Amino acid sequence: MGVSTASQQREIWHRYVLGVYDMMDRLTTEFPHILLENCSGGGARFDPGMLYYSPQIWTSDDTDAIERLKIQHGTSMVYPVSSIGAHVSDVPNHTVGRVTPFETRGLVALSGTFGYELDVTKIPQEDREMIPKQIEMYHKYNDLIREGDLYRIGNVFENPEFECVEYVSKDKDEVLVTYVQVLSRANHRSRRIRLKGLDKGSYYRNQETNAVHSGAALMNGGILIEDMYGDFKGKLIHFIKE
Repeated sequence: MGVSTASQQREIWHRYVLGVYDMMDRLTTEFPHILLENCSGGGARFDPGMLYYSPQIWTSDDTDAIERLKIQHGTSMVYPVSSIGAHVSDVPNHTVGRVTPFETRGLVALSGTFGYELDVTKIPQEDREMIPKQIEMYHKYNDLIREGDLYRIGNVFENPEFECVEYVSKDKDEVLVTYVQVLSRANHRSRRIRLKGLDKGSYYRNQETNAVHSGAALMNGGILIEDMYGDFKGKLIHFIKE
């Protein structure tokens, strides 16, 4: 990078980043098969230029699932979900001390690269048995999440009670909805969410309930999220076109 003179002090951060790009270029040129995960680290390294050298970037050391709803929502405004490093981490979470269900942590990490950062020998047996199912879930929906269109049904910045995202395949044949209830509401048994991006003239079958709805009904009438008693609960809803 060289030595900065007094007149060049305001260039230093820009020149530093160019130096990092140069280093990454030499590294990936000499070792073309290397797979890098970059790190945000508070150093403005999560930028489009870094994605040229590393296909994914660690989004934040704040791995709390509820905190991550905001972090990943904002990051996905600019970066593809496939680049967002997201893990199922331990509880109480090291950043905020919050305890969230293992299932919910898995659903939040699904909107990213998905992985684990915990000691499997120290977690409850019930959570441990959930890991193979979550990995199966990841492989089942990864192509849809990575290649589909992302729709933000909820916005935890505007309504802190819930977050909801929807993934729709390019041909509109498959739909995946992830819903996380952040805060429960008294005397409230359901919430209606309206889907987006579907073929209004086609019919979609809910793979959990087997109910069939038209695309128009799902987008205008919506579906009810029921029986979500308690904070930090999550739900996955999968539709396939008939």
